[in-house]
Amino acid sequence: MKIKIKLSKKTKEVPSRLRRKAYCLLRHNKSVLLKTPFVRALKRYARMELGRALKLFARFTHFQLSIRPRIRLIATVTLILMLTLAATNRMAGFVNAKEGEIKINGQAILVAQNSQNIPQPSQIEGEILSKKSPFDFVRPAQGYISQGFAFYHRAVDITDDLGAPIRPLGAGKVEFTGYMNDGHGNSVVVDHGDGLKSLYAHMSRIYVGVGNGVDSDTAIGTIGLTGRTTGPHVHVEVYDNGISVDPAKLLPE
Repeated sequence: MKIKIKLSKKTKEVPSRLRRKAYCLLRHNKSVLLKTPFVRALKRYARMELGRALKLFARFTHFQLSIRPRIRLIATVTLILMLTLAATNRMAGFVNAKEGEIKINGQAILVAQNSQNIPQPSQIEGEILSKKSPFDFVRPAQGYISQGFAFYHRAVDITDDLGAPIRPLGAGKVEFTGYMNDGHGNSVVVDHGDGLKSLYAHMSRIYVGVGNGVDSDTAIGTIGLTGRTTGPHVHVEVYDNGISVDPAKLLPE
């Protein structure tokens, strides 16, 4: 490091030989150059006990964070990211350990593995059986479909005259009758067996009770305006083992 020394007027009056000697001493004497406040502070901290030094460092760090909000924000975000990463790694390890126990709709999930370590079956035998639908494919009402099946409307709306009869899609047993506060109004739920159920909403009148057997010729109620509706129609929903399906695929063209 190059040191520049500014000489005063009195220093200039000293003979040049003595000035050069003093300049060399100041330039090469490390004991003089290292006597700065920062170096003295470092030496003082080095002579301290470890516990006291840590306390002073923690106090200094807290003070710096309190007067520098950006550093505090960066430190907070970094801590949150570290905790999130640790939680994600822990969850991934837990899921990997439970791979063989994960099931969806009662079916175990098959995890991809190296095909060389899996014994290949010599022959796979299977049989596909057809199952007849319990529905008679009869429209619950005689009008047209005013609103179809969508992700926000898991049903079909079939228009008809106010007071017109409503008939179920097929034979079954009445599982529920009454008023639904979720916007369906007066509703009837029919259990067709084998996990299939159908719901009919916005009724004016209900003609059946829980436990009654019905078929496609039974009038279970009439078209109404109960619940959230803008016109007379029947709201039809179909569930296959609890999963909503499009009723229009079961209705005649």
